[in-house]
Amino acid sequence: MSDTADSKGSVSKKTSDSPGAFARFRASLTGRLIVSAVVWSSLALIIGGVVLSFAFRSYVLTDVDERLELLLDTLVGISEVSPNGEFRFNQPLADQRFMTPYSGWYWQVSEASMEPVRSRSLWDFALYSEHEQRRFALRYSIADGPDGQTVRLAEHDIILPEAERVFHYQVATNMAEVQAAIDRFNWLLFSALALILATVTLALVLQVSYGLRPLRRIRRDLVDVRSGRSARLMSSKDGQLPDDLKPLVDEINGLIDQNDKLLQRARTHVGNLAHALKTPLSVIQNEVDGRDDDGAQLIGRQAKSIRVHIDHHLKRARIAGGGSGPGLPVAARIGKLVNAVQVIAGDKAIETKVTCADGISFDGEKEDFDEIIGNILENAAKWARSKVELDVVRLEQGLRRPMLEIRIEDDGDGVPEEEREALFDRGKRLDEHVPGTGLGLAIVRDIADMYGGNVDLSTATLGGLAVTIMLPAK
Repeated sequence: MSDTADSKGSVSKKTSDSPGAFARFRASLTGRLIVSAVVWSSLALIIGGVVLSFAFRSYVLTDVDERLELLLDTLVGISEVSPNGEFRFNQPLADQRFMTPYSGWYWQVSEASMEPVRSRSLWDFALYSEHEQRRFALRYSIADGPDGQTVRLAEHDIILPEAERVFHYQVATNMAEVQAAIDRFNWLLFSALALILATVTLALVLQVSYGLRPLRRIRRDLVDVRSGRSARLMSSKDGQLPDDLKPLVDEINGLIDQNDKLLQRARTHVGNLAHALKTPLSVIQNEVDGRDDDGAQLIGRQAKSIRVHIDHHLKRARIAGGGSGPGLPVAARIGKLVNAVQVIAGDKAIETKVTCADGISFDGEKEDFDEIIGNILENAAKWARSKVELDVVRLEQGLRRPMLEIRIEDDGDGVPEEEREALFDRGKRLDEHVPGTGLGLAIVRDIADMYGGNVDLSTATLGGLAVTIMLPAK
């Protein structure tokens, strides 16, 4: 049982080391199409969102700057210097926002040699004015305002016509309202883009799912062909396939037909060759039988070896190695095999105990199952004293696919551990006095390997030999 345990452990390790669900999805054609489309759509929407956000911010700041410039021009328009050199306005500034403390709208006019004239909204705060460096061009900047506010500032140095003096004009507005408007726009913008991305992703999933539906149908048809439920893929002329895939289906069907012809031809050739060789081998065997000289005995042994090889390859040629569609019911099939073996055993009383739950099925061909179980049961009955036990268990935990563990043991003398592997050699028999070709276990291993299973020999609890076969379950 150690080989079986190692096999299960290796399968479990492969399962645990296998990539995650997302990695498998990303590696699939559907995943590649959806992931690549979603990534590029996301990048396009993000770039578009950033551009729109920047454009809206520029638009808002431009609008604020234009309003600041208009207010500054209004201040300059109503400014004058009295005959005694005093700066004043020739009319009041008709905007109540400049009268309310910390309203968010402010103005200030200053001169290097005089106390600045400020709007009432500034209250006891004075905007910073730089008089050392003159700027006769309109300039915008971000500055600190009253009450901890951050303001957008427009400033300009002006020389009034009534006096050759430079006055520094400043108009400012609180950026909190502007930033709040920008933040609201950004939230609405990216919420809308997220909704668009979700809609686009759903549309992509539906589009890819619909577009790849014919490929999934081809895959199901291939599974049916492999399992024996169907001989060919769907016809490319039934109108249910896109024109792009019809040549692919036709080529696959052609490949299936060619493979069937080659397989049948190969089996026919093997059978013909084997039967053609058996007649001359029988003649040779008859000629050397009863002769005691060394040459005759050597020829006889070689002829016997050739016959063993011929029988082995004839049996291998008959192995189907495919699925059986809905599956082969194991319990009913084992019952028939047990009855057949008891008939072969003749007068030898063998008690056969079978433990197999109903509903367990073998994912393979009836002929292959009969070859495996029939060989093992026949050997067990041949070597058992009075009892043979057969247990069938369906295994799923930690395996890539469900498997059948079939254990057949007898109460005979058993086989020493060091000689068990030799039983799998073609033509190898540990007791030449018992009839047989020595091909049984070799064929069993060949069939099990073809189905992705294995065969293990161990000591039976009854005292004889236990054979454990792993085969795929349906």
